[in-house]
Amino acid sequence: MATIREVSKHANVSVATVSRVVNGNKWVSDSTREKVLAAMKELGYQPNSFAKALATNKSDTVGMVVSDLGGPFFGDMMRAAEDEVRKLGKHLIITSGHDTLDSEQDAIEFLMQRRVDALLLHLDSIPDEDIIKLSDTANIPIILMNRLIPELPDQCISLDNDMGGYLATQHLIELGHTNIACITGPLFKADARSRLAGYRRAIEQAGMEYDERLVIESDYQEAGGKASIERLRRRNMRFTGVVAQNDHMAIGAMNALKMHGLSVPDDVSVVGYDDMVMARYTEPGLTTVNIPVAQFGQQAANLALSRLGEKTGKIFQHFQPELVVRGSSGPAPK
Repeated sequence: MATIREVSKHANVSVATVSRVVNGNKWVSDSTREKVLAAMKELGYQPNSFAKALATNKSDTVGMVVSDLGGPFFGDMMRAAEDEVRKLGKHLIITSGHDTLDSEQDAIEFLMQRRVDALLLHLDSIPDEDIIKLSDTANIPIILMNRLIPELPDQCISLDNDMGGYLATQHLIELGHTNIACITGPLFKADARSRLAGYRRAIEQAGMEYDERLVIESDYQEAGGKASIERLRRRNMRFTGVVAQNDHMAIGAMNALKMHGLSVPDDVSVVGYDDMVMARYTEPGLTTVNIPVAQFGQQAANLALSRLGEKTGKIFQHFQPELVVRGSSGPAPK
C-alpha cells in the first residue's frame, strides 16, 4: 500500500500539502488538489481514517446504540438510520446496550472513543439526568430514539406509548370485553410503563376497576407471552381479552391459548403492539398497534445530520401510534 510520502513524491508536492488535501483544507489551489488526488488514485493510496479524524475533528461516522441487534424491531430502525447516513457518505457504527446500565454506558464510551460525529441512542437503563449530563459535555449531537426527556425536547424522536396502550385496550372495550388482561414488558423500561398507563386509563375511563391480578410483567419475548397466560390461569383469573405490549408476546399468548383448547378470537381476543411483518401472517392475523420503527431511525439520523449542518428539511420528532385491526380480536363471548 502506498504511503503519504510516496504520494507527495509522485505529485511533486510536500507531505504537508498531501495532508491538507486529505483533510479537506481549503488553503490548497484547485490545480494542486487535482494533482494530489490523481497521484493518490494512481498509487492506490488510502488515507488513515483515524489520523484524519484527529486532524479534522471529524470522522464521517455516526454511532448508534440499540437495546438488541436481533429481531425486526431494531433491524428496521438500524437500516433506516444507515440509509440516511450513507446518503451523505458517512458510515453508521452500531453496538448494543443489552438493557443494562453498565452495558449502555460501555457502548457509549466505545463509540465516543472512536470519535463519532454524532450519537443516536435507544436507551432503557441510563437515567434522564445522566443523559442530560452527557448531552451537555459530549460536544457532539446526542439524539434519543423512542424516548422523550423534557429537558432535551429538541433532541428526542418519541412516540406516544400511553396512547398506544390506550388504543389497544379501548378497542377491546368497544367490542364488549370487560375482563381484559395486560402482558407488559419489563417495567423498568419507560415504554412499558407508558403502555401500561394507557391500558389503565382506558379501563378506568370505561368505569371498570383496574385489577393488578390481570397484569403480568414479562420480557417482550414470545416465550414470555406464553408463560404469562399460564400465570393468569394459575391465578384463576377470568379474561376474554389480552393486551400484549409487543407482537412477540401476543403470538406467544395466542399459541398458549390454543394449546388449552381456546379459540382466538371466539373465546379470547388478543391485541399486540409494534405491527411487525409477522403480525399479518399469524392465524388469525394479529390485531396490533402500528408504530413507525423505521421512521425512528430515519428521523434520528436526519436530526443528527442537521445538527452537524449537513442536512436541511423538516424533521418529524413526535409520532402517534395507530391501531391495525385484523382477525385476532372480536366481540366478547356471550
